[in-house]
Amino acid sequence: MSLHPTPDCGVPHETAAVARAAFPHGHAYLRLRDALGPIDTDIPFAGLFARVGQPAACPWRLALITLLQFSENLSDRCAADAVRARIDWKYLLGLDLTDPGFDASVLSEFRSRLVAGEAEALLFDTLLTLCRERGLLAKRGRQRTDATHVLGAVRSLNRLGCAIETLRAALNALAVVAPDWLRAHTDPNWIERYGRSIDDFHIPQGETARRACAEAIGDDGHRLLAAVDAKAAPGWLRNVPAMVVLRRVWLQNFHVTEPPTGGSEGDGRIRWRTEAEGIPAALVMVASPYDPDVHYAKKRATTWIGYKVHLTETCDDAQPPLIVHVATIPAPIVDRAVLDPLHAALATKDLLPARHLVDAAYIDADGLVAAARDHDVVLTGPVSKDNQWQARTEGAFTIEAFHLDWDRKIATCPAGHDSRSWHPNYNLGRTVIRIRFAAQHCRACSLKPRCTRSQRRLLTPRSREEHDALVAARARETSSAFAVDRRRRAGIEGTLSRGVRTMGLRRSRYLGLARTHLQHLLTATAINLGRLAAWIGDTPAGRTRRPAFARLMAQPAGA
Repeated sequence: MSLHPTPDCGVPHETAAVARAAFPHGHAYLRLRDALGPIDTDIPFAGLFARVGQPAACPWRLALITLLQFSENLSDRCAADAVRARIDWKYLLGLDLTDPGFDASVLSEFRSRLVAGEAEALLFDTLLTLCRERGLLAKRGRQRTDATHVLGAVRSLNRLGCAIETLRAALNALAVVAPDWLRAHTDPNWIERYGRSIDDFHIPQGETARRACAEAIGDDGHRLLAAVDAKAAPGWLRNVPAMVVLRRVWLQNFHVTEPPTGGSEGDGRIRWRTEAEGIPAALVMVASPYDPDVHYAKKRATTWIGYKVHLTETCDDAQPPLIVHVATIPAPIVDRAVLDPLHAALATKDLLPARHLVDAAYIDADGLVAAARDHDVVLTGPVSKDNQWQARTEGAFTIEAFHLDWDRKIATCPAGHDSRSWHPNYNLGRTVIRIRFAAQHCRACSLKPRCTRSQRRLLTPRSREEHDALVAARARETSSAFAVDRRRRAGIEGTLSRGVRTMGLRRSRYLGLARTHLQHLLTATAINLGRLAAWIGDTPAGRTRRPAFARLMAQPAGA
């Protein structure tokens, strides 16, 4: 399809009259349209369409419809019906009352164009640009970040179930693209094993029986892969997506034993892979043949197969809270690993905060240093606690009680004794300083019960920059300003709650990381659009609802 720019000629008179009569006290969509005025934003979409061909539906209208769809958590069919039936939508879109709308498949095609053109963030960035032009994005203000888990659009299966379903998916794919070849290379028993749903597959009880079942399945898959890899087989069969996934799953879950003495290379047996043979990490382990991007993850008592989404929003008093960054990542990646690319992305858009409010999962010593050094951002949140017994004992000497002379590489204890040795130690890519004191000084010291239970005190600070950052962060936690920031950070929980409860943020609509990321970007843009409408209409933010009993008990007696 080709793009023919469709200018916005305003709201038709008849549509405006009906909308005003239907909403005499105003409506969020009507106020939004009146504030934004005529819209003519087809130019950003030009790269997604061909120069010649059948004219495409108006992209700026499709963009608005998509945002309304995600705002109200509608299916494509319901959104297409709303364009034809709802006067508030027609007013915002500038459509005649008799406009027939379009087929629901157009919305799916529009999203596919965004993904294919790597323009998933186009709508998100366009709205942020509009908000910036209206002075709603403060430079170097405050921002807050938090994450929630996202369930993939797949069934949750264990390793054996995933292997069975992967082989079924491969056979079904080959039955479509190469039916004659598959018929000639199929074992007659496979139709009984893999011709039905996995719900009907009988997995035996008991470890020995389950292992035998797994190895029989592994042998079937190995035979299919060998047939595809044979010289007589068409070469393109190896590149069928289902076969590519089958090969990955078989490498991750099975291994081939050494052939017996005198045997050929293919005489080894297929064995189920256990911890002894090495099971890949969750970040690379395929959890579903239908979406290889989903992975297993666990956080405290919550386990899921899917993704994780991180939302970052502004939280300044003078402007509405607006989401400025969305990161959809594989589920096993820890939260702190998101900060560096997050800050880099915000720097690219000139949206870096001066103070970034996060929870403990995002903060470690090197993150504090990197944020301040690379982006001049103060990372604010609870840092990891000192777990040594001195930190839990009143009057005991923590590392803060020692004077560290980094230039001379000497530490001085509270009793005035200098350290005996100062050596850097590299552990898991991090520098840790090992500082030892003389045993004769520690044994004779009257302060020893408050200092160490060993023969001598050992200090293990991080590098100078990381140590100073940790000390400063722990000092900030005792201030009243930190308590205010902690309460302010909690506001991101409300954003996540709204996305989960009203927009399906925690369930992926689509397969694949790219399409799931598009879903999250559209959800965030819809939230921003709603907040922009509330800001334009001077609608106050709702207050947290509390049950009557809780309100009563919070009041002083006799009040």
